Amino acid sequence: MVSTGFFGENSSYLSEHSGCNKMAELSKSAQQVFDIMPTRLRPEQTEGIDAIIQMDLEGDEGGQWCLIISEGVLTVSPGVCDNPNMTMTMASSDWLDIANGVANSMGLFMSGKIRISGDMQLAIKMQSMFRFSDD
Repeated sequence: MVSTGFFGENSSYLSEHSGCNKMAELSKSAQQVFDIMPTRLRPEQTEGIDAIIQMDLEGDEGGQWCLIISEGVLTVSPGVCDNPNMTMTMASSDWLDIANGVANSMGLFMSGKIRISGDMQLAIKMQSMFRFSDD
């Protein structure tokens, strides 16, 4: 079975193309995912989007991160955002599974493992905003 992660690529593609530059080369921590996210933003998918996203991760290696998308650029910083358009809350382990293509964000949302408050359309759009490989 092929799993499509939050960042729009699938794990079987990634395993078949071991030479591609995967997002954080199967990230080991949530922080590692956040560190690489600005380089994986697809600016063409952010046209007209100026957004502040609060990410609240629970459990081991959890924490809070503020993502700001403006003019096709993503800025990530640890901590709490002022006036976010959307807040996404989940287990840190689920975030890592999504980023690594092991879990599907929509499936996790439908099962209640991802909670979203604020702009639901922004949450849906995030699936197309990021890429794993350089392809």
